[in-house]
Amino acid sequence: MGQLRGVCKYHRLMTRASWFVAICGLTACMHHSSGGGGGDDTSKATLSIAPPASEVVLVDSAPAHLTFSATLTFPDGTTRDVTADTMFAIDGSFGTFAANDLAIGVAGKTAVFGTYTDKMATAEVTARVLSVRIDPSLPPDTAGLFSGADDPAFAPAIVYPPPDTVIPRNLGDFEVHWTDDHANTVFEVALHTEFTDVRIYVPGGNGLPAAGPNASWTAFLAGEWLATVGLEKTVKVRVRGATAARPGSVGAGPPQLVQLSNEDMLGGLYYWAAASTTDVIGIFRHDMAKPGEPAEEFLTSNQLSGRCVACHVLSRDGTKMAVTYDGGDHPATMVDVATASVAPSSAKWNFGTFTPDNAQFLSVVDGTLVVRDAETQGVLATMTSATDVSQPDLSPDGTKLVYVTNPSGFHDWELINGQIVTRSYDQATRTFGPERLLVSDRNNNFYPSWSPDGNWILFSQDTTGGSTYDNPNGASWVVKADGTQPPVALTSANQALGLTNSWPRWAPFPQTLGAASEPMFWITMASKRDFGVRLRNTGLFQRPADGAPAKRSQIWMTPFFPNRAASGGDPSAKAFRLPFQNLESSNHIAQWTERVVVIE
Repeated sequence: MGQLRGVCKYHRLMTRASWFVAICGLTACMHHSSGGGGGDDTSKATLSIAPPASEVVLVDSAPAHLTFSATLTFPDGTTRDVTADTMFAIDGSFGTFAANDLAIGVAGKTAVFGTYTDKMATAEVTARVLSVRIDPSLPPDTAGLFSGADDPAFAPAIVYPPPDTVIPRNLGDFEVHWTDDHANTVFEVALHTEFTDVRIYVPGGNGLPAAGPNASWTAFLAGEWLATVGLEKTVKVRVRGATAARPGSVGAGPPQLVQLSNEDMLGGLYYWAAASTTDVIGIFRHDMAKPGEPAEEFLTSNQLSGRCVACHVLSRDGTKMAVTYDGGDHPATMVDVATASVAPSSAKWNFGTFTPDNAQFLSVVDGTLVVRDAETQGVLATMTSATDVSQPDLSPDGTKLVYVTNPSGFHDWELINGQIVTRSYDQATRTFGPERLLVSDRNNNFYPSWSPDGNWILFSQDTTGGSTYDNPNGASWVVKADGTQPPVALTSANQALGLTNSWPRWAPFPQTLGAASEPMFWITMASKRDFGVRLRNTGLFQRPADGAPAKRSQIWMTPFFPNRAASGGDPSAKAFRLPFQNLESSNHIAQWTERVVVIE
């Protein structure tokens, strides 16, 4: 499994051509030698490696082994075995060599290289993954029910993921939800690529009855997902249903395509579990480089003796956090992330943003922005503005500031006619340039943030007159940071009004999609939408703290395609739920860092 978790990082940084050149360079550095069979000079011999073409099957994600040999063939037809003196190599994305023994742990087709003095030979290796997992409650011969002909008339209907989903290739736990009104009693859920076939067999009926007939779901393990993905750019998902009462017939519809980012998803996500049926609230975090692991508690009611930590801001490098206790207008302080040590509270703020070097913290309370020393929390400067302001965010280079005007003078977190404003900031002199209205329409615009490249500003918007706080009609939009284009809605990701799409934020690293490497970023937002057959936000759940009914928010993710936004098109895709969250909590205010700092 260790081989599988390391999938593809080297491969995606180097093209096959450049890797080949690297091998050739290594060969050129090796000395020439002479001698050989039949009295002929070795320089006239040709090198071959065997087997020239081979195919292996990785059963249940376990690496497979192949042994290679190398042979010199001289002009007179004589041969000499040079295996012991030949260097064997393979693209590190697929596996590793120990002498002439190859351990390959990733599906796909690749080349094996053999080098002997100044000679090189290649062989082709194809690795396929075959994995079958049967739920312990089912008979071991359950797969036999699915050997009959496919019949679309009895096909289950996939509910989640939505069609045309784009997800990080290292997402890990991958859930599939479906409904079925054809009396199927057992289901085959499969992931397919050109080189992989991963199937799990499960009973149905474990979903919420309100989600539809025989609502069901299952999740692929992180290892199963990574083994399936390999180096592929897309994965096909399929659900088939069967029952012993209908032998020889398998209910099956067409597969559904999922697109994969070209690169692994990296960075750390910290979010607020505002309410939970488990009674644990506060800040949780997850390292995107660790698929399959649940979010861990960072600053929760368990660590703080029941005290609530809600609004939080992270430095881009993940080393510092600013937090506000017990809701708006209450004391605030700084946290050293590496030690999880909390400084004594000496100030108040409701929103803020760190400079890139973490030396300064620009904070807002009661509509006024001040520059603070991030270490001492002392005020260094005060920003003047035409109206009250809120929700500031500095650009990645720290030279530009975006915030929301608050002319109504309501709470910092409860605006009703917010407008998006930008201005320059000089950290050395702690001075600000003139204000420039960026989004100045009649809607309520709020929660702005800069894209990692500084070219776009993401924000929430409400067109119905509601306030920013827990706005049920919030939707995510983007606007060009220089104001050269009007705002564009993330239509596909927003899905609909009434879902409380809130706190949109950028993941820290750019990505690409597809063979053409289309530029892409990731965006998260909190949303009270339905999650397949497991969460129906048409119902209510009880907050354990005060017993007040509330819908349950979760963190959802969507890709953002800047080239599509630049042309005025929808720059998003259907959103998917991040799998590491506790479904029994209501999560929002997702804040990103470039890395998760390990607590000392």
